[in-house]
Amino acid sequence: MFFLLLLIGIPYVIYILYVIITAIRTMLRNDKNKLSVYGIASMLIADVIFTVIAPAIGFCRFDAYGPNMPFARHHVISIILLVMASSLSFWCARLTAETRMPLLRILFSVGMLQGILLCFITTIHFMNYFVLGIIFPFEGFELLCPLVAFFLLIREFYFYNKTESISAELLPYREMLGFIPLPLKIIQLSMPKRIVVYSGLLVIAIALQVAFLYAFGQDADSIVKAFRESSGFIFSKPYSFYP
Repeated sequence: MFFLLLLIGIPYVIYILYVIITAIRTMLRNDKNKLSVYGIASMLIADVIFTVIAPAIGFCRFDAYGPNMPFARHHVISIILLVMASSLSFWCARLTAETRMPLLRILFSVGMLQGILLCFITTIHFMNYFVLGIIFPFEGFELLCPLVAFFLLIREFYFYNKTESISAELLPYREMLGFIPLPLKIIQLSMPKRIVVYSGLLVIAIALQVAFLYAFGQDADSIVKAFRESSGFIFSKPYSFYP
């Protein structure tokens, strides 16, 4: 039975490696669409699976691991909110790739940056269970979801921000008027500088989400508690179990 499960897991691992390598390769080539029809379809399917389906399944059965629990039951709603906001930003960015509205580009970029950070932390949190996610792909494939989603979000974030979204010839006209809107100034920054600005805005975005959660009865540090008061994972408090 073990070898049968392993054989089922091998194609899944191959697909995950393909998605990650393809995401990195398209960024190195600086061309998101330089793929075959099969490649484009495979990446679209991966986007749907790892940013929508897998998180939904994972949260539906997050406490189905016996005594080990990925997130604290009383605080998992905080993680759900962060994931929903990040996933929504990801898909809105895909749908508005050609938009010239600075506010939208900033908003969705900050949302994707939140998703990248969350996936990075969750990947470390789930690290002890990667093997189970491989051997039992039908029962634990969401354990590898943050790792794959991390690369998919980075890919989308990179291509969404790699070029200026506002035509440069508009700037002299605005400069003559003596007024350049702040969102437009941000969009015209180089990518490294934009990431710094987005990081500052991300702090504000997380604070707003925490305030929203607090208004509905969650603790102010519920995001941290969701990881710390879990059981059996990397960031769980040692030798403790929270029902």
